[in-house]
Amino acid sequence: MRLTDAQIRCLLALLSLTRCGEEIASKDVSKVLGVSRPSVHRMLEILGKTGLTEKKPYGAVRLTPEGMGLAEALEARRDRLLLLFVRRFGLSMDQGALAATLLISGLEEESLNRLEAAAQETT
Repeated sequence: MRLTDAQIRCLLALLSLTRCGEEIASKDVSKVLGVSRPSVHRMLEILGKTGLTEKKPYGAVRLTPEGMGLAEALEARRDRLLLLFVRRFGLSMDQGALAATLLISGLEEESLNRLEAAAQETT
């Protein structure tokens, strides 16, 4: 499944909020991402249709087991690439995370694997 940058960022925000242990509302996701609540609502609908999230009674949202697994895999990949950009290219943590997220959403799997291999060479 090919995810957009916005979908990846939303999944990562949901994962982060899930770890806080509270019910997740779209307003919380909106605050984390710095986007409007209607934008988050639309994104959550899209992710729900793909089976990655589900809405609970009273509007709370959660990652499905499939969504949780994908979000954790995306986070791990993002973090490996983030280290590459920080260590090898001197990017800030924020810029490295942004670059990693954009590349994950735009590059083919083979290219991402090559970047991850380069990241491992720097450790």
